[in-house]
Amino acid sequence: MRATIYVTDDEQSVCSALSRRLTKYEHLVRSFNSGESLINALDNEVPDLLFLDLKMPEMDGLETLKRVREITPKTLVIMLTAYGTIEDAVEAMRLGAYDFLIKSVDFSTVEPALDRALNFLELRSQVEYTALEKQRQYSWEHVIAKSQSMVKIVDHLKSLAVQETPLIFLQGEVGTGKEFLSRVLHYNSPRHLAPFIAVSCNEERATLLESHLFGYERGAFSGASQAKHGSFEHSDKGTLLIDGLEHLPSQVQGSLAEAIRTRSFCRMGGVEQFPITNRFILASTISPNQPGQGKNFHPELLTLLQGNQISIPPLRERRQDIIPLAMKMIQTYGEEIGRPKLDIDYSVTAVLGSYKFPGNIRELEAMIRRALLSSQGPALTSLDFYSDEKIM
Repeated sequence: MRATIYVTDDEQSVCSALSRRLTKYEHLVRSFNSGESLINALDNEVPDLLFLDLKMPEMDGLETLKRVREITPKTLVIMLTAYGTIEDAVEAMRLGAYDFLIKSVDFSTVEPALDRALNFLELRSQVEYTALEKQRQYSWEHVIAKSQSMVKIVDHLKSLAVQETPLIFLQGEVGTGKEFLSRVLHYNSPRHLAPFIAVSCNEERATLLESHLFGYERGAFSGASQAKHGSFEHSDKGTLLIDGLEHLPSQVQGSLAEAIRTRSFCRMGGVEQFPITNRFILASTISPNQPGQGKNFHPELLTLLQGNQISIPPLRERRQDIIPLAMKMIQTYGEEIGRPKLDIDYSVTAVLGSYKFPGNIRELEAMIRRALLSSQGPALTSLDFYSDEKIM
């Protein structure tokens, strides 16, 4: 990685020696002899990395560091000093410094620090690129909402995405898109650079769910030879989706409700309280507002769900969305198989419009995929769908 690096030290000899050492690795290096000159330069360009002397006259290193963090919070700052103290290091780290080096005659400590910083910058760049791709994949424009019911839901989700609402409960039949909407909400929120973790209670054995969510301490149970983080910690500052909530054992539901309410939790077998920083999205096919369905949920969790429920309608109740969804899928999956310009015949509208879609969007997706593979012409026709036994 070729980086832009600034060196700031009131000793010209230090600036020159360090700049020469960094330049030989083909980095773009600029040097400054005071905090004031550095701050002025940041109006025109911001570096990837800054080597900053701690002890300088007038504006010292710590004051300069504060100003730098305000102007360019993503720049990594490595503090330099000839006679540093633990107190200086702690204060510099508190203010946002990435590393702290003692200046040596031969600058032998620079290369290891430089390698660490560049590796961090590359990793951060990869994370940001991945997040950007996820934002594109899960942008609001990919949410098909032509029906009045879905328009209202999408508007509601958009408002929740930018808020710090700690809990959202999505209820809907299998295949209505609860996980997709959860990802859209996450990647269009201030949390988009943090992890999105999805846990399916349908796919986990009940005995493993508690340890999967909360983690555990060493010795918590037979075979727990070392402590392990759970999904609460893996989703730090991000979003944790717990799908199939009705399959979560009642005791674990109670612990989950307590964690959401107090914004803290204990690992299994432990007593230490850990703060919760993530947003919870809970999802279920069952609505606790329906008569007799509340028994599937722990009383404390039920109270939280009822105040945060968003019901996703089945596809049969949002028929205006069927053809736009189908067209989107034809474009997406047509590109995958090398047929990007496929259209649909007018007869397809009647076929899809009269079908009940018990499997909702997931079933429509499977039907489109099968039709694309069987179709030979420039457009999908009703014959491509009548080969599907479900709608014959």
